[in-house]
Amino acid sequence: MPVNYQEIQGQIRQMGEQEPQRVQRLKELKQQAAGLLETHNTELDLLQAWVKQAAAANHNLRCAVPVAEPLKSHFPPPAVPERVVILAADGSQINPSRHDSVPFGVVNVGAFRMAPGSGQTPEEFVHSELITGDDLYAPNGGAIGEEVVALRRDLRERQMLAELAAQEHQHDPDVLVAALTDGPLEPFVREPLNRPDLSPLYQDYLKALRGIANPQTATAGYVDKPRSDLLVRLLELVTLGQSERLDRAGHERSLPGVTDAGLLAEILQPGDRSALFALQSRTAQTFTDEIAIHFFYLNVGREKSPSLVRVEVPAWAAGHPPLLNMLHAVLIEQCRMLGNRPYPYALHRSHEVAVVRFEEKTHLQTMIEMELRQRGIEFSGPSNKQATKDNSGNRTRFS
Repeated sequence: MPVNYQEIQGQIRQMGEQEPQRVQRLKELKQQAAGLLETHNTELDLLQAWVKQAAAANHNLRCAVPVAEPLKSHFPPPAVPERVVILAADGSQINPSRHDSVPFGVVNVGAFRMAPGSGQTPEEFVHSELITGDDLYAPNGGAIGEEVVALRRDLRERQMLAELAAQEHQHDPDVLVAALTDGPLEPFVREPLNRPDLSPLYQDYLKALRGIANPQTATAGYVDKPRSDLLVRLLELVTLGQSERLDRAGHERSLPGVTDAGLLAEILQPGDRSALFALQSRTAQTFTDEIAIHFFYLNVGREKSPSLVRVEVPAWAAGHPPLLNMLHAVLIEQCRMLGNRPYPYALHRSHEVAVVRFEEKTHLQTMIEMELRQRGIEFSGPSNKQATKDNSGNRTRFS
């Protein structure tokens, strides 16, 4: 049956009635956050000490940690270096389903290379990995889940970037390389070190990230339209007393709904980057030394139309100003290439290379079934549920 629009309409009307009060409350909280930002703008040592104290009591604390720049810092974009290579990688996947006639998974990673101003033709690369047989099962015997496939995808993105960046430096040791991926550097998996199905992949991911480390290479995770409140959570620590920071840090929300992007939108002019922050999180024990995660915000929008993104970088790039400046300049230039919808052009192209469409999934299913039939191997058909769903409508894309 279709959506019950009559029922939903009443809920929409109720939402509209409540929205002005919510907007006003959020405006007041944002003003409060802006006041805290101004008051503690240069108290970096004190804020670092408070985060350390709170994190010792709450290992799940997730917030920004100031590094060396005042909280309200804003830096205009530097010039793009004359010799720079831009690499971008993105991935898509097919998750195994027990409803298919022969369960299988696919990790498809696309990469894109361009060297602005060099006259070189941009290049595309693709790596496709089939997941079948024993690889469909975890060490404990259960079927692997979407988290495993997603981590394999993230791992292969990092490995491709490391391989391509190494080739660039073999050809020209002095060239600067920007290696980009979409989304955070930190994989979104729960307790990866305590799970036998994830731990080996997670360790390989960390190794691959370290493999990109080079004084001529800056890798970054680009987070479009972020809803993060890492800086806001830092400011919330300020509102707690010492005993409260030990008991309630990370749980007590005095500025709910305020985002970092909303707070910084009036500070960052088009092209500006914010102060650089370190990330305090539970995974800090694994992202250590040269790959410790840092981040900054970037206004890739235009006058009267701000568009803030979060950019995550490892410590080796965060602590090396030439790399940080190169990355800043490259991202602004890349976003301008797509006009009124600012997004890095190279990342957009890598996504186009990587995406797996539904008809491709169907074709792969047919190829697998044909191979098994030729070898006399029997397999069951799709589940009745899947067969019914396939006959009830057309899907056009897998991503």
